[in-house]
Amino acid sequence: MPLYRPEERDYSEDHFITIISGLPGVGKTTLACSASNVAIIDVDNGMKRVKPEHRKDAIVVNTYEELLEDMRSKEIAEKETIVIDTTGAFIELLKNWAMRNNSTAVKKGGGISIQGFGIVKSEFLRFSNEVKKTHNLIYIFHTSKGKDKEGNQIFELMCEGATREIVWQPADLGAYLYISDNNRYLGFSPTQEYSAKSSYGIKGSIKVPELKDGDENDFLNILFETAKKNIKEEAQTFKLLKTEYDSAIKAGKEIISKITKPDEITQAMKDIKDIKHSLTSEKELKSLFKEKIKQEGIVWNGAKKVYEYEKE
Repeated sequence: MPLYRPEERDYSEDHFITIISGLPGVGKTTLACSASNVAIIDVDNGMKRVKPEHRKDAIVVNTYEELLEDMRSKEIAEKETIVIDTTGAFIELLKNWAMRNNSTAVKKGGGISIQGFGIVKSEFLRFSNEVKKTHNLIYIFHTSKGKDKEGNQIFELMCEGATREIVWQPADLGAYLYISDNNRYLGFSPTQEYSAKSSYGIKGSIKVPELKDGDENDFLNILFETAKKNIKEEAQTFKLLKTEYDSAIKAGKEIISKITKPDEITQAMKDIKDIKHSLTSEKELKSLFKEKIKQEGIVWNGAKKVYEYEKE
């Protein structure tokens, strides 16, 4: 397996896993349809609530086996974005699949066991990572109102507590869709009220335009393109900084290698400071400098305020 240097990998070509959560009826499915070339896995029969002009191709499944079979189809292969609507219902399919196919997944007396939840978690991660290889993947979650230990209002993902946290693990982005002053916003930065996940320069609350008749529904498509642009720009900036870093480290090591006597240290320190540093170069060279004078048996005499050979 090749070892990539940070500046050699173009992550802007990777696909995204995104979580969109919000209260029922806030417009999550319509928003998910704004991604590029979408196929909806309609586990919760939610496509009928989307205005006809914004509906996208959809698959209705009743079992996880059906979903896996459909994911291998030519029609899905030609899509760019897969939407799971809703993920709570999808997890119920996974639970049912786990209990039908593994006896340890069933508790005595019925219901899913702790081992069963482990199977569900593992399969959720496997499915997510497999789809991400070829498609953007959007998980839609309903949220419910609750209260934390201090009595503050919170909005939690509607899925069983044992799986609620694991869904964030593969996600690149996660946002809570809410209405404030008759406007809709996607909150990408976590707050006391809701969970979210920001990255690639996508953060804070972003206003979602109201769709009027005839308007193009392309909000997420533009958002993902912005994220890709940010990734590419960050990589280019890092590449420049990495070049400056390599140059600084090379120059600093050359200076340090020439230190053999106490009276050479002051000038060496000045020369290292005068280097054009980048990233962690200055910190690393200071560490190498300390190692070098230790190897040469040189110490700082605080009373005399000079470097001198360590006395045996």
